Amino acid sequence: MRNILFCIFLLMFCSLSLPLSSGQSDSSPLFRAFESFRSDNALDHASWGFYVKDISDDKEILAFNTDQYLVPASTQKVITTVSALMLLGHDFQYETHLEYNGQVDIEGVLHGNLYIRGSGDPSFGSEMMHDSLALNNVFEKWRAALRAAGIRKINGHIIADERIFDDAMVPGRWIWQHIGNYFGAGTSGLTVHENEYRVYFDAGSGIGQPATVVNTYPTITNLSFINEVTTGPVGSGDQVYIYGAPFVPERRLTGTVPLGAKSFAVRGSMPDPPLHAATSLWHFLNNQGVEVTGIATSYRNAAGDGIIPSENRTVITTWRSVPLEDIVYRTNLTSVNSFAESLLKTIGYNTRGEGSFSAGLKALEQHWDAFGIVPSLDKITDGSGLSPSNRITANQLMVVLDAAAKHPTFEILHNSLPIAGQSGSLANHLRGTGSEGILRAKSGFLNDVLAYSGYTTMQNGNLAAFVIIVNHYDGNAATMRRKILQLMDTITLHQ
Repeated sequence: MRNILFCIFLLMFCSLSLPLSSGQSDSSPLFRAFESFRSDNALDHASWGFYVKDISDDKEILAFNTDQYLVPASTQKVITTVSALMLLGHDFQYETHLEYNGQVDIEGVLHGNLYIRGSGDPSFGSEMMHDSLALNNVFEKWRAALRAAGIRKINGHIIADERIFDDAMVPGRWIWQHIGNYFGAGTSGLTVHENEYRVYFDAGSGIGQPATVVNTYPTITNLSFINEVTTGPVGSGDQVYIYGAPFVPERRLTGTVPLGAKSFAVRGSMPDPPLHAATSLWHFLNNQGVEVTGIATSYRNAAGDGIIPSENRTVITTWRSVPLEDIVYRTNLTSVNSFAESLLKTIGYNTRGEGSFSAGLKALEQHWDAFGIVPSLDKITDGSGLSPSNRITANQLMVVLDAAAKHPTFEILHNSLPIAGQSGSLANHLRGTGSEGILRAKSGFLNDVLAYSGYTTMQNGNLAAFVIIVNHYDGNAATMRRKILQLMDTITLHQ
């Protein structure tokens, strides 16, 4: 009896361990590469899943552990950006309004306040996206609009109105080590400069010597540093971590910059983007001869400043963002977390009337329930994948990739994904292989997490979608990445 039970258990175990495959012979390069990968000792303690599907013929090619919950890292952005394209439309644009309350007298003096009413636009003031979006270019157009409206002086305050989103700039499951750095910038109802700044260091005279903060860009009012950064070896790169919470202007700087570095740039998260937007406009107008007698503040800070904003306002002009397809492109190609979180809250606001992470996540869950995702997407906690608490399955991601490939916006999504050997996180990988210039994928990387999801064209001309997520592997990330990429290349070579 014991032997029978043991055989039954062994049979069940093997059935869970073996890949589920269809249309796949044991002798194919893809299957052989998969078996080689699966037997690698670096996966002895790992949790991982792998799924390849022929989208053109709607046929599963190879599947392994496709229903196991895994940490997806930035492949989570595929779900967020596909959802945004479907729910908001590729030509959706954000609108940031310049408004005023009060009266303008015959001398051109506005007796009232000037307002910047945000809409959650992640690209507002993003010179990193395009020079034309630089904040001063926006403000120059606004100065011209003020002149056209007959306003020469503002006898009042400049107030940022960020209320379209709630005040939670970062999701609750992000970790402390991340949120002071540029990749932990989060989102705001009035984002500016992608909610990041650069702090510049001069290295010390020797290894271990203190590094000096030279300046920051842009200049942020009241930003202060506890600088513990020292000098590391030549060529050691950026080893700096910045610690600090949203709305707190003090930042603690730790780690090292390389010996010999001058004006070495490190990117951090902006503490209070709406306040920075208002302050920047205040300085710009005063420097351009448009006197502002009051202060710069935000809705969050107004009460503490003794200011009661008015809801009875007049729109002077409106700044329209680039189309959503351009925002999706930057989100995926350069993996900008703040963009993904802004899209998530925008989805929440536009579908449920609430600009919050929870509303956005609920909207995603309901949207993909209609596509038959089982189980529901109820274990994701942000839009970008930065949270190590996210859990999705390879099957859930495949449903998204499959649906995206059948949607009219597929070309936009496809073009936003890094190209093997050419762009984004794949620029230096798969060069000289059959996948170069053909395979496109969003990558994901966290501690002990490597993941890719995307598309390639196989040898028979059919479009294939694939997902591979590996958690808790042994060894270093570079070695595991190389093995994963070799496996991905055999998908392109598949007949």
